[in-house]
Amino acid sequence: MEHAHYFKRIAVYKVEGEDVSVVDVQANNVLTPLDPWMARVVLLADGQHTIAQLIQHMAGQYAEGAPENLVETVESVITRLSESDVVELTARPSLLPYYIRLPLDEQDPKEATKLMLKDGFIQAKQ
Repeated sequence: MEHAHYFKRIAVYKVEGEDVSVVDVQANNVLTPLDPWMARVVLLADGQHTIAQLIQHMAGQYAEGAPENLVETVESVITRLSESDVVELTARPSLLPYYIRLPLDEQDPKEATKLMLKDGFIQAKQ
């Protein structure tokens, strides 16, 4: 995995207390809860930071030193999130659209829906 790549969310998410879920806006907002590692990566996937920066940030969370398998764990989490269409890797930084940038509960529903339709993120119901 190329650590110079940027990672960004490509799915809507919801935060409830300590719990983070991915929201399937195509299927009546069905929630898929994330484990703590995946949740952390999703919350940090703002399109402005590289995988190397994520690893450095995560290593700094351990007062007595990061675990030996930290790099492998982060790579595994990113791979699984990428395969699930929750995050995407890019060669350059990118700005997230409104409906991806903010948690679902912080969005204006009408504005988010309008932008999702405009961007082709969702299709109008017929």
